[in-house]
Amino acid sequence: MSHDLSSDWRNARSALVQVDPVALAYLYGNITLSPGQARLVRRISSPLEPGEVRQIIVKVHRKGGKTDCLATGFANLFQQDPTLRIFHLSGSYLQASRLHDYFRPLVTNEELFPDALDGEPTRFLTKFKAGGKLEVLTASTKSIRGGDTDILSIDEAVLVPMPLINAAWPLIRASRRPLRIVTSTASAEVNLEWFVRLWQDAKRLKFEAHEWPESECPWINTQERQLAELLLDSQTIRVEYGGEIAERVGRVWGTYRLASGVVVDLIDHALVDPRKAEEYPLPAADPLTEKWTALDWGFVGQAVLTFWEKQGDMIILRDCRIWTETSYTEIKQEIKEDFGAYPIYPDSEAAADNADLTKMGMRVVPVIFSKDKMPLISHTRWRLEKGLIKIPDPEVDSRYFTLVQQMKAYHYNEKTGKPEKVNDHCCDSVICAMKHVYEPRPQFGLHTAVRE
Repeated sequence: MSHDLSSDWRNARSALVQVDPVALAYLYGNITLSPGQARLVRRISSPLEPGEVRQIIVKVHRKGGKTDCLATGFANLFQQDPTLRIFHLSGSYLQASRLHDYFRPLVTNEELFPDALDGEPTRFLTKFKAGGKLEVLTASTKSIRGGDTDILSIDEAVLVPMPLINAAWPLIRASRRPLRIVTSTASAEVNLEWFVRLWQDAKRLKFEAHEWPESECPWINTQERQLAELLLDSQTIRVEYGGEIAERVGRVWGTYRLASGVVVDLIDHALVDPRKAEEYPLPAADPLTEKWTALDWGFVGQAVLTFWEKQGDMIILRDCRIWTETSYTEIKQEIKEDFGAYPIYPDSEAAADNADLTKMGMRVVPVIFSKDKMPLISHTRWRLEKGLIKIPDPEVDSRYFTLVQQMKAYHYNEKTGKPEKVNDHCCDSVICAMKHVYEPRPQFGLHTAVRE
């Protein structure tokens, strides 16, 4: 009688999977888990003590493999108990799709789940004949209050609005196997403050904290990071590539360590002597250059306009005007007379005043701070770090004294982690100006000077 080696191999694989879920990932998902990933998967899958409510928080860098871990852990849980109910709230449709891409090959494998599924699994629902299910909802979903679940997973938590998190949080309260999993990359997004507090105070809040370094991820291209460092500011690199928490403390544009190891003040690093052409080049003729203005209306206190020129990769501050007790009518007329040939980037809140500038014949590109402010702050920092902004030294030209002082004093609120809205009008004008050189570029073409 011939011996069925293939049957022996199937049995051996099945036995390995029952002993360790890491084998499930390797043998059936073609996924080799790193040590940090393996620790997470084992904690997701391991049995709970009587009366235990397990809570896990995961913070990793981009492409760190947390979705692999969730898919493997969920599949192993359903192997143990196909009556489990898992509710997965994902920060985006794309993230939900990635989970499905890893999860589906596991649960549709007949060796692992023989005749177990109730219908074809979709990106948003996998049902088991025994009564269990994996339900995936995105952060835009409103109807999440109904029903109960055993396991609540919130992925890319910084992208999920707080009302949805609050609505989903109690769903495990009637479970016999309650587990909460909160995962995210450390991006500066919607719920950053909530996620940071949960991570930094995990022990007191009864969460197990999991992370793993980039060195455990051989699939990550380190050369790509080196290229990214040419385009992104240092804080963004640390957050998006290193998985670190955004600092958001102290000065917004504070110090920076140059490649030489020297630590410089970013604002001082941008200051140049306007009397020296090698430091502060003369303005180019309009058809050969880009020039634009930026305006913070300053409803209380100052209204600030800055005037900029782009030469090559460098942007150069050419003028700064600050009005404190001037009517908006006079301000608009002065802007029209002196800068009417150039596009203007005002903050969007003064919609009526911006409409007036449009009626006066100016090309107006409002900057929506609720959407654009943090990316533009980051872009400003990148330009300061790379030496791609020139600001006249206020000791030589006093017009820039207030702007430089406000940029140096611009700082984060210790409680909210957001820039403090005190004496920030010059800073807001600078931030608005970055809209012209930040991608995606405005649609009115490369050269922005009006030809008469």
